[in-house]
Amino acid sequence: MVNIDQPTAEDINNTFESAGHSVDLINGIVAGTKMINEDPEDKIDTVKRNVEHLEIQVSKDWYASDSVSRTAPASKAAIQSAITAGKAYLA
Repeated sequence: MVNIDQPTAEDINNTFESAGHSVDLINGIVAGTKMINEDPEDKIDTVKRNVEHLEIQVSKDWYASDSVSRTAPASKAAIQSAITAGKAYLA
């Protein structure tokens, strides 16, 4: 049985990898390099969903205590930056 409160190292790595995809997508939409031909409403919805995804991951207990050094886009700094950029885009 999987304990969702205590994820394995593999689970954590997969979560950061997924977060990196969200970071790339948010930053690309904000920069105008991703979803170029999509409707503005689709871009807004995508940024909103991905910001929410990142915020959920950041709020998990294990996130704060994770001390593994990661590179962008899966680093904690890159994740926080994407949350900030996404929220500004949505404002």
